[in-house]
Amino acid sequence: MTYIDEMIKERCPNGVKWKELGEVVDYEQPTKYIVKSKEYSDDYSVPVLTAGQTFILGYTNEETGIYPASKEHSVIIFDDFTTARKWVDFEFKVKSSAMKILSIKSECQDEVSIRYVWHYLGTIKYAPEQHARQWIGIFSKFKIPLPPLEIQQEIVQILDKFTEYVTELTAELTAELTAELTLRQKQYNYFRDYLLNFDNDSSGGANNKVYTVQWKTLGEVLVKGRGTKVTAGQMKELHKDGAPIRIFAGGKTFADVDYGDIPEKDVHHEEAIIVNSRGIINFEYYTKSFSFKNEFWSYSSDSEDVNLRYVYHYLNHNKSHFQHIAGNMQMPQISSNDTEKYKIPLPTKTVQSRIVQVLDNFDAVCNDLNIGLPKEIELRQKQYEYFRDKLLTFTAEGVYTDSTVQTRPN
Repeated sequence: MTYIDEMIKERCPNGVKWKELGEVVDYEQPTKYIVKSKEYSDDYSVPVLTAGQTFILGYTNEETGIYPASKEHSVIIFDDFTTARKWVDFEFKVKSSAMKILSIKSECQDEVSIRYVWHYLGTIKYAPEQHARQWIGIFSKFKIPLPPLEIQQEIVQILDKFTEYVTELTAELTAELTAELTLRQKQYNYFRDYLLNFDNDSSGGANNKVYTVQWKTLGEVLVKGRGTKVTAGQMKELHKDGAPIRIFAGGKTFADVDYGDIPEKDVHHEEAIIVNSRGIINFEYYTKSFSFKNEFWSYSSDSEDVNLRYVYHYLNHNKSHFQHIAGNMQMPQISSNDTEKYKIPLPTKTVQSRIVQVLDNFDAVCNDLNIGLPKEIELRQKQYEYFRDKLLTFTAEGVYTDSTVQTRPN
């Protein structure tokens, strides 16, 4: 039994009282705190907030309509549509009225800690099913257990210390992993440049005459593929998570669709390089079933002398060449002629495969570090949530009664 349990047993022999959030938490519409100008600058001092992930959208120089939050009078901003929330202990303005500013009702100040409410809100498992305001009709009806203020403050102290620990540890991990990733990226760039820089006299290996190459155009050695006629609206309508065919549309936009959603003749099953030819010029290597918007094209290989993954690495290494061509257009884009006539160096298939192995290994290391950082941060957050829920276990171990008093089981 923890000392929190002992305090509850001593101070709450008949159980912990429950009340609806709306009974103890007051809300204010932020209308009078909405920023008038969206011309933000880091030179200004008043932050403009949203309850979403961005939190601080920018800074304004407006001097009126500022909410006077402080360390002594902190509030919670609550997104009225997504139920996301942020803790605020400084003066601020807001972007829109799509939120509520939450504080403790004046008559409950001696009974309820706003910071305790903040931590407890994180335990509520609720996801809005409709785009509608959530606080008044739904969220304010959720019940919160209210042990004596002294116990609330003890719980807050423990959770705040753990939050501080997680924040510091996350900062240390971020710094360490970022430094490691930077180092690995530099190593990768060095070896990539060494392996993929070739002389005009057909010898390769970063001017060290390591191996001989043949220069050929993409049109000579690869097979060009066509896409499918599909609009952005159709892609959005057809998309199904986990469907077997991926349609690429540039940037990070794609749709996963089923067989039959697009003509079978437009579906590719071969290993390929997809050329994102408009907007953000990029090359995508893909080995599953796919298609793409018909203003793009793809390349595959039917030659035993070509390792397509090697060609992908070379094109990706020289992506700036195509980006420069695209930059001369009003809408950045390249034509198939720009890639068809582009010459690439081709050493023997064995050498191509060795280059691919080295670069793929470095790719994997860098990718693991990129994945590792968010996973470590997620793990620390889960540790906080675990201890938070443990500290608030008494909220789940009893039973609700008509008097909203929770009693502990025998």
